[in-house]
Amino acid sequence: MDWTVERRTGRIFFDHNQNSRGKTLVGPYSLRPSPQVTVSTPITWDELATVYPTDFTIATVPARLAKLGDPWRDMLKAKQDLRPLFEGA
Repeated sequence: MDWTVERRTGRIFFDHNQNSRGKTLVGPYSLRPSPQVTVSTPITWDELATVYPTDFTIATVPARLAKLGDPWRDMLKAKQDLRPLFEGA
């Protein structure tokens, strides 16, 4: 697991350091302590290159959900097995 962006391009960075007592994680639709009152918002892969975190605020997210629905609505239906990714690592 390498922190260097260039060495992990095309991969998902799994920050195992966040998995310890006292660490916090932001869940989807959590408010962030920022002046804009941004919201932690799931996005689609297609949106990734065109959005910025400040696009999603307490004022904009309700309209987004009303228009697009929840991008994670079927998340629990899509089962993933990560074991093959860690074999040989």
